[in-house]
Amino acid sequence: MHRSAALVVDGNPTTRLTLAGQLRGFGFTSISQASRIADARREIERHAFDLVVCSDTFPRGGSGQALLDDLRRSGLLPFGTVFVMITDEATYLKVAEAAESSVDSYIVRPYSAGTLYDRIEQAQRRKAALWDIHRALEEGRYDDAVELCLQRFATRGPQWLSAARWGAEILLRLGRFGQAQALFQSIWDTEPHPWALLGVARCQLDSGATVAAQDTLRHLIETAPDYPDAYDVLGRAQMELGQFEDALDSLSKALEATPMAIGRQQRLGMLAFFLGNRDKAIELLQRATYLGLDSKMFDAESLVLLAIAAFERRDPTELERHHGELRKRALATPEDARLQRFVQLVDLLAHAFEHSADATAPALAAIGETVVAPDFDMEAACNLLAVLAALARHTTLPDQDALVMRLGLRFATSKAMGELLANAASHHTRYAERLRECEATMVQRIEQALRRASQGEPVLALAELYAVAQESFNARAVETAWLMLQRYDSDIPNADSWRARVAALRQAYGTARNRPALGDPRLRPSGGVNLGPMDRAAPPSMPTTHTDNPTP
Repeated sequence: MHRSAALVVDGNPTTRLTLAGQLRGFGFTSISQASRIADARREIERHAFDLVVCSDTFPRGGSGQALLDDLRRSGLLPFGTVFVMITDEATYLKVAEAAESSVDSYIVRPYSAGTLYDRIEQAQRRKAALWDIHRALEEGRYDDAVELCLQRFATRGPQWLSAARWGAEILLRLGRFGQAQALFQSIWDTEPHPWALLGVARCQLDSGATVAAQDTLRHLIETAPDYPDAYDVLGRAQMELGQFEDALDSLSKALEATPMAIGRQQRLGMLAFFLGNRDKAIELLQRATYLGLDSKMFDAESLVLLAIAAFERRDPTELERHHGELRKRALATPEDARLQRFVQLVDLLAHAFEHSADATAPALAAIGETVVAPDFDMEAACNLLAVLAALARHTTLPDQDALVMRLGLRFATSKAMGELLANAASHHTRYAERLRECEATMVQRIEQALRRASQGEPVLALAELYAVAQESFNARAVETAWLMLQRYDSDIPNADSWRARVAALRQAYGTARNRPALGDPRLRPSGGVNLGPMDRAAPPSMPTTHTDNPTP
């Protein structure tokens, strides 16, 4: 700490002076002070600091958490800078938010100078040991970063466990599921931490081996029954398998273990909503809104579902409240396409409430044009179907069968996903029936092409499958076409040309982009870690030629 520079950020002058004196006693020779968040940001923009010690609340507004998030998002906080948050209370929400932002240390008052010294020293040692790996990530040298992690793990060098975990997470982000799973398994065999076996299950789940992931998770829960992240991921696996009631039970157990967890309340509420249990969903989502509307853990999709429920109850005050909050968020982050989509949907409901249903037709037609976009995902489909069902049930809007069928043909990639779509539209019986029919139709068309291939006509079969995939953008059709290319490669003229065409569809509409998810996929996954540079920018695209455990 000698010859290092520090910044103390606290609204109380006495506390600032006390902290500055403690740091000076530790050997810091340059110590700056700021009483407001805005002043602290300007100081960090102008000067390099080795340490920032920041209070979590300020009398004139703002928080240390908001400052840290802003600095991380803007890339203004170097990896080598230690950020210590000091708080008067350690509620679950505060600790969870600090973990989400990767704060280096979180200290609760009152504390001793010795505690502060130890925390700073530990964080500095950890950062020094991982510096070369972080630099490789910062420069986009992902293979080099993985190799450094593997070397550290093999030699049991400084911070070898953290390095190994980083390496496995990097491989998982890159879509190299087999390598990531092997590394997580090696970590578990060496040091049986629950997150390591959970990493194995996450790799299995992302690679399509859902049943194997479920078995791994059940073993993990037997070993660590109080590990809530395991129940989160088990719920995700059960959703993919269509075991929706079991998924509700798993997510309920995760919430029971952490009753103040905003994210878990929302995920459970979202699943309950789409399974038709509106009362339970509203209770959970309203509680999450009350506890954490201003939290970074809060997901704006909760506002969409509450707005749909308010429309169904014919409650204009509640509808406008959620509509207004969504519009405020969308104005603050106009680049967030997911949030803009939320506003479009609730705009429809508000307009239908205030005017005639026919007046929503142009806006609905515009939304209908977006459902073929690659970034229009399963979450967007379920939300739109819930809105369409509400409009059909409570207004005179003409039936939207064509739009419902388009959504069903694209997203009904299995019986489970067809059932989830049908549940989302369950408030309008005919829409739910149409969606179940879509799943059956896709199965029939894909099986027809497979029969043609088995009868010795792989070229015609591939052409038929490609036509189905290009027409519907159904991930199952896309992946089946890809697998057919692998199997009949030598029997298909111009196989390279076909491969390029199918790979382009697979990159945009394949299984990797169309899995059911509850909540914002950009948040740190259960059991995962933040990876700094890989979190600030979009992760590298998954290679289209990589096929770990593909499942049509």
